[in-house]
Amino acid sequence: MEGKQFQRRALFTAALLALLVAAFAAVLWNLQVTNLDYYRGLSTRKIANRETVEAARGEMRDRYGRVLVTNRAVYQVTLDLSRMGEEAQRNANLLALLEICREQKVEWSDTLPISESGPFSYTSDTALSYRAADSSAAETVVRTSLGKLVDALPLQSRGFLPAGETDPSAAALMQALRGYFEVDESLSDGEARALIGVLYEINLRQKNIDYSDYIFAQDVDIDFISTVKEHGLTGVQIEAATVREYATSHAAHLLGRVGPIYADTWAYYKELGYNMNDTVGIDGAESAFEPYLRGEAGVREQELSTSGKVVSESWYTDPLTGETHEPEPGDNVLLTLDVKLQAKAEQVLADTISSLESADTGGGAVVIQDVSDGGVLTMASYPTYDLATVYSDQALYAQVSSDPLEPFYNRASMGLYSPGSTFKPLVGIAALEEGVTTPSETIRDTGRFTLPEEEKYPYGDFHPQCWIYRQYGGTHGQENLADALRDSCNIYFYTIGHRLGIERIDLYAKMFGLGEKTGFELSESKGRVAGPATSEALNMTWYGGNLLNVAIGQDNTACTPLQLTNYIATLVNGGNHYATHLLRAVKSSDYSQTVLEYEPQLLDTLELDADNVEAVKLGMWKVANDAKSSVSRYFAGLPVEVGAKTGSAQVASNVEADAVFVCFAPYDDPQIAMTIVVEGGASGSNLAQAAAEILDYYFSAEDTLESVDPENTLLR
Repeated sequence: MEGKQFQRRALFTAALLALLVAAFAAVLWNLQVTNLDYYRGLSTRKIANRETVEAARGEMRDRYGRVLVTNRAVYQVTLDLSRMGEEAQRNANLLALLEICREQKVEWSDTLPISESGPFSYTSDTALSYRAADSSAAETVVRTSLGKLVDALPLQSRGFLPAGETDPSAAALMQALRGYFEVDESLSDGEARALIGVLYEINLRQKNIDYSDYIFAQDVDIDFISTVKEHGLTGVQIEAATVREYATSHAAHLLGRVGPIYADTWAYYKELGYNMNDTVGIDGAESAFEPYLRGEAGVREQELSTSGKVVSESWYTDPLTGETHEPEPGDNVLLTLDVKLQAKAEQVLADTISSLESADTGGGAVVIQDVSDGGVLTMASYPTYDLATVYSDQALYAQVSSDPLEPFYNRASMGLYSPGSTFKPLVGIAALEEGVTTPSETIRDTGRFTLPEEEKYPYGDFHPQCWIYRQYGGTHGQENLADALRDSCNIYFYTIGHRLGIERIDLYAKMFGLGEKTGFELSESKGRVAGPATSEALNMTWYGGNLLNVAIGQDNTACTPLQLTNYIATLVNGGNHYATHLLRAVKSSDYSQTVLEYEPQLLDTLELDADNVEAVKLGMWKVANDAKSSVSRYFAGLPVEVGAKTGSAQVASNVEADAVFVCFAPYDDPQIAMTIVVEGGASGSNLAQAAAEILDYYFSAEDTLESVDPENTLLR
C-alpha cells in the first residue's frame, strides 16, 4: 500500500516538474523565438529626456563679404551637483577638477569678488552693495550678486555670521562660507577660496540671483577631456557648444559681444520667447541685429540602452502638428562697414595720438560715412580692444577696465565734443540761405569784433578777438566766405552770426541733425545745440554775447563725431539728410536668399540753393588745396581733390583744446564724409595728415573682395 502511494507521489511530482519545464520552455520560446525582436527592444532601450539643442548664430560680414564674426565648435564643462552626492564627496570632486585645471592651465569661471589667497580682501569697493540714484534722484542701496547671496544663505541663522551682519569683512565672509559649504579645515586658504568660488557660482543660480547656466570652463581641449574622463568625476559634464569667433581684431565697438541673459533682462527676453539659458547679443551689432542673428533651438530625442549608451537619436516630432523640431540657424548680417578701411583708420588714429606730445592728449575717434545713403564705412574709437581676447582673459579684462581712457567707451557715437570751427560751414550756409550775406561780400577783419557799421554795439564790453590777432597781433583783412573758411576767420563769422541771431543758427543746426540722434542702430548720444534753452537746462545764464561764441562752434554746443560726419554729408550732397546706419543687408543662413535689403531713410530734404552749397564747398576746398592754407601740403598728392575744415574746441583754460577735423571727397562728386576728433589734440590742423593718409588709402586701395553666395528672392 505504501509503495503505491509513493509511486503516485513520484508520478505527480514528475508530472508537475514536466509541466513546469514545459511552461518554462514555452516562455523561452516566446521570448527567444516568437517575440524575439519585441523583447530584445524592451530589454535594451528606454526613452531619455528630450534635450534642447542650440541653433548656430548667424555670421556677420562687411560690405564686401569679408567675414567679421562666425562660429566655432567647442567643448565646455558644466556641473550637475545633484549627482555629486553629499558635501564631502561634492567638495572632493570639485577639488579634483580644480587640480586638473591647474595642471593643464585651464582657466575656469570665477567671479567671486574676493582675493584668491589670504589675507582675504574684496577686489571691488562695491563687492556687497553700492548706492544708486533712483528716478527721484534719491540714493538707494543696491545689493550686488554677492550681497544678495549673503542675504539668501542662512549664514546668520546657522551661526556662521553674527545676527544682523549684512556687510561682513572679506575674511569674515570667507570663514562663514567655509563653514556653510563644509570645506575641510585642512585646506589652505587658496584651495578653499578656489572651491568656494565655484560653489558661489553654483549657488547664485540655485538662489535665482543669476539665471544663466554656469559654464565652469569653455573651449577645453581633448587632453583635458580625457583626463577628466579618466578620473571619473561624477557630475562633471562635457558638452558640445559653439562660441563666437572673430575673424578681425578691429571694429570691437561696432561688432559687440554675446553673453547670457542676466536677471535684469530676463523678463524682457522671456516675453520674446527666449529660454533662460539662451545666448543673446549684449552690445554693438550683436545686440542691434539680435532678431536676425539668433536662430531657433531644436529638440533632440535619444534612445538609450539600460547601460546608458545611446542607441539612436532623432529630432523630436510633435505628434499633434507633425512639426519636426530641428535647430534653425540664424540669418547672416552684412554691414556697411569696410573692415580694411576700419583697420587703416584705427592704425592712423593710434599713430596720430601717439605722435602728439601733449600731456592732455586722450582718446579719439574717426567716422567715415557714405554721403549718398548714410551708411557708416568706418567707426574707430581710441583706445580700443580685441574682442577675441578681452573677455576670455581675466587679467587683460581687468587691465582694460581700469584704463583711465576707458577703452570700452565708443567715442565715435557716444563722445560729445564742441565742434569748434568745423561749425563754421553750417553758419556759412545758413547765412547764405537766409540772405544775410553773399559769397562775394567781404567783411574786414579788424582783430577785435566791433561792428563799426552799427550805431550801438550790442554786446557791452565783450569784444572777442580773431585767433590770428590773439596769437600774433595780426588780421586777415578783407575776407569773403570762401577765404574766411580757409583762414577760419572769427571776425567774419561773428559778423554773420550776429546778423543771423541765435534762433536761426539753432534752426539750421537742428536741420543738419545736430542736437538730435542720427538714427544709428547702436547706442549714440543726442548732443545739444547752444542757446538760451540749453543754458537754462544746464543751470547756466545766457548772455547776448554767447551768440558770438556759438557762431564759431564754441559755447555749449556738443556733438558726436557721428553727428558731425552726418552734417557734412548732408551739406555736400545738397541737403539730403539721411539716417546713419550700419545694416546693409540680411541673408539667409546659407546665403542663398536675401531676407532684407536696407532702404536708405531720408529724414529730411533741405531745400538748399545749389550755388550756396557750392560757395561753402569752395571754402572747404581752399582749406585742403589753397597754398595759403596751413594744411594744404598734406593733400597735394592725393588721387582726388578734397574739401575740409579744421577746428579747435576749447575745453578749459588750463588744458589743450580738442582737435576736430572734417572733410569730404572727391570734391567735385562727394562720395564720403569723414570726421576725426582727438581729445587734447590742440588744433584740427594736427589731424590733417591723418585725414590725408586715410583718404589716400581709401581712394588708392584695390580691394580683393571675398565672394558672397548669390542672392535670390527677397523674403521679407
